[in-house]
Amino acid sequence: MNQEARDKLVEAELQGVKQIRGQLGEQGKAQCAMGVLFYALVSRGYVFTRKSWVAEYGLDKHAPACPFMDTELENRECLTLLVNEAQLVVHLNDDHELSFLDIARKFPEPIDV
Repeated sequence: MNQEARDKLVEAELQGVKQIRGQLGEQGKAQCAMGVLFYALVSRGYVFTRKSWVAEYGLDKHAPACPFMDTELENRECLTLLVNEAQLVVHLNDDHELSFLDIARKFPEPIDV
């Protein structure tokens, strides 16, 4: 996750965007973390091509481990394995129910494969 993605999530939290789970949501209404990032691109006129839009935020990279894996941090031990960083954003939003701010702050650094 690059700094722009972190900034967009923090901005959504500070603006009071209602956070939902399990779906992208709608522009200008309740959204999940991936919805915040997707609609930020839409609002700036991003032209969608075959290249995945998640690459704009560096979320196409190999996923680091969930920050809750093999720990009992906040009693949320996690054994989920993920393929890319975009899946980790969805996982943290939906499965661990982290706020936009917590996703931005707790998202692990990328790993080199």
